Amino acid sequence: MEAFRALRPEDPSHVGRYRIIARLGAGGMGRVYLGRSPGGRWVAVKVVHPELAENTEFRRRFAREVNAARRVNGFFTAGVVDADPEGVPAWLATAYVAGISLGDAVAAHGPWPLESVLVLGAGLAEALEAIHQAGVVHRDLKPSNVLLAADGPRVIDFGVSVAGDASMLTQAGMTVGTPGFISPEQLTGKPVGTAADIFALGGVLAYAATGSGPFGGGSAHILNYRAVYEDPELEGLPPELRALVEPCLAKDPAQRPTLPALLDRLTGMASKTLDTARVFAETDWLPVPVVRDLHSRASAALPPVPLGGTTPGLGGPEPDPEPRPVRRRTLLGLGAGVAGVSAAALVAGLVGDRWRGAGDDAANIPSGERRWAFATGDAVVSSPAVADGTVYVGSLDGSLYALDAASGARRWAYSTAERVLSSPLVADGVVYVGSLDGQLYALDAENGERLWEFGTDDAVLSSPALGGGYVYVGSGDGNLYAVDAESGAPRWEFATGDVVDSSPATADGVVYVGSLDGRLYAVDAKSGEQLWEFATEGDIFSSPAVVDGTVYVGSADARLYAVDAATGERRWAFAADARVFSSPAVAGGTVYVGSDDSRLYAVDAANGTRRWSFPLTDAAGISSPAVVDGVVYIGSADGNLYAVDAATGRYRWTFTTDASVRSSPAVAGGIVYVGSDDGHLYAVKG
Repeated sequence: MEAFRALRPEDPSHVGRYRIIARLGAGGMGRVYLGRSPGGRWVAVKVVHPELAENTEFRRRFAREVNAARRVNGFFTAGVVDADPEGVPAWLATAYVAGISLGDAVAAHGPWPLESVLVLGAGLAEALEAIHQAGVVHRDLKPSNVLLAADGPRVIDFGVSVAGDASMLTQAGMTVGTPGFISPEQLTGKPVGTAADIFALGGVLAYAATGSGPFGGGSAHILNYRAVYEDPELEGLPPELRALVEPCLAKDPAQRPTLPALLDRLTGMASKTLDTARVFAETDWLPVPVVRDLHSRASAALPPVPLGGTTPGLGGPEPDPEPRPVRRRTLLGLGAGVAGVSAAALVAGLVGDRWRGAGDDAANIPSGERRWAFATGDAVVSSPAVADGTVYVGSLDGSLYALDAASGARRWAYSTAERVLSSPLVADGVVYVGSLDGQLYALDAENGERLWEFGTDDAVLSSPALGGGYVYVGSGDGNLYAVDAESGAPRWEFATGDVVDSSPATADGVVYVGSLDGRLYAVDAKSGEQLWEFATEGDIFSSPAVVDGTVYVGSADARLYAVDAATGERRWAFAADARVFSSPAVAGGTVYVGSDDSRLYAVDAANGTRRWSFPLTDAAGISSPAVVDGVVYIGSADGNLYAVDAATGRYRWTFTTDASVRSSPAVAGGIVYVGSDDGHLYAVKG
């Protein structure tokens, strides 16, 4: 699991007295960097988003909460070591923990055994005690804010996460807390106290034990509704753990247990199976695969620290050139105390293994590292297409872009009259793409000149398909259209019962497409006559995949269907725990599909049985998977592009963007291309 990411041109070289070495991640209130103090101490530096820092009320509350967070000194917390709430930008620094997050650990290796969950809970309860004693309420305890080290868990982000109340943050376009773990009182605007963290703790323990939060998966609205009005889903918990977690998730804060009572129960239950006197002296408390990941992280190089002066413009001499990289081993002590990094590692980090950034050749960039990023004028929801060394992708700014696949340089852009959500199709030197202006466009792939356009009566969300010299595309007017690929002349139109958001698939003279009327249609490609229809119990946004005489398609009724391509008869149905908006990908006898229950599923193509599922931090209902060379790539609403082993479902790596990844990835030449709601198209080493 990659901990460090290369700095980008817009990133600072220094924040306060700390030299910025690498990116660690991003959160709702700012970006997190790996920093190094003048004396060699490694810290996590959290820089507040400028638009928040400009808010006077935010700065006042941020300063107050930072002062409170400085008083937190519990063993199971990563304490605040420095801060400047009045700085430009505003920032704080905490002790750097060389561990992996609970969210990543569960995503990679699945649910934890009872004993490990109990010990985890005891450490988290003790951390919350220290936080509350300092007068701080965390308000955003979640799996990604729990770091795992050999000598125990660490709770992070208890400074930035509480830096304002709900009304102030709402004005800034933010929310306090994470859907699925946020307490009912936070959601309904009632007073928030320490009991809110008890609620979140119950959710985190349920997640660790089952791989899913207590309110399932889905959109933020759905999760928040369930947290306020519905009972948690705790059937998968061992009875003794359920008896402990269920009271934590009480709707009424007064009905939740106190931290001292909860800590007593956790330690008492854990002592029955583990020697609690020595549990954090070794790694026995962690699942074995997680221990392996920690050792792998321990043996990996910290990014190198260039020697020399400060950056121009920050009051210092010109920087010295970076030293020639030297191969070496890192000495990183897992039991090195709260910071999690030994003194030997601090020295070794000065001349670390070569750590490659975006400017290196693709062959030398580690998997999951960015090669380049291209900024459009709005979110990139369209899925890219790659052909002849060029990447084509649409943007909500209304343009279709053609970019050099190797460098990300723009070759041309074509502007439509509305947003482009449709994914382009490239064939025979022509790019076909739809727009919300209701048009299907044919553009010269070389220079972007318009060859023709075909008008429908509503937005074209569907992505086009090609077969037999005709382009097939759906429209918001409820029709599937066949258009001459060379001239744009209409051939036929087929009416469904609702919006056609699904993208058609062609095979053996038949066009298959779904509709929001809940039906999958088979239409003769020449005549436009219906051959059959298959009814589901929900809207079909999913685009069908046709392989070996079977059509695979998802439905909002929370099922993935396999349908006989010739007859329309159902072969099998696989039940997910939430809507299946994702389009399936089929490879090696397995169907891969994402669901709104925040999981990626691998399903046997022959009989519909589950081979494995991979838990994601947030829903993957819109992004669809791509499978290349034994790896499955999929985007998620948590802003990540995930790479998962296709055979085993094991985590390989993630690439983090600054917003949801609804675009579906395309893979070519060992590079994964994917768009993000942050307005960028990214090229990432596969």
